[in-house]
Amino acid sequence: MAAYLVIKLLVLGLIHLVFVQGIKGCFDEERKALLEFKAFVKSDGQDADHLLPSWVNEPEDDCCQWERVECNSTTGHVIKLSLSNTRQFDVFSSSLYDPQNSWHLNISLFQPFRELRSLNLSFNVIAGWIQNKGKL
Repeated sequence: MAAYLVIKLLVLGLIHLVFVQGIKGCFDEERKALLEFKAFVKSDGQDADHLLPSWVNEPEDDCCQWERVECNSTTGHVIKLSLSNTRQFDVFSSSLYDPQNSWHLNISLFQPFRELRSLNLSFNVIAGWIQNKGKL
């Protein structure tokens, strides 16, 4: 009878941890990496606060709720980033194709994302080639 009670308490404790507490959003290192990307966009002279307004530097903030971010509902890790068109250009301007406007992206910004499966960087005027190195 005592063993049954102990097992029942352990199961209830586990249920409480998983369902009541739940996954509290993204991991701190992933949240920090997203904020570094936002800072990178700002350093390029873009209005990142306008482009990514929900990306705020508050420790309790859940980056899984930020726009352009999708997380695994089980693990809480970021699995998808939709970062297309984070550089605002006038598409009719000739300066869009000026090499001076090219973006030299530091791909190491994305290393903390262990479960990232989809990364959309289209329409950002990225310069150079990104070689296929297998898994990062």
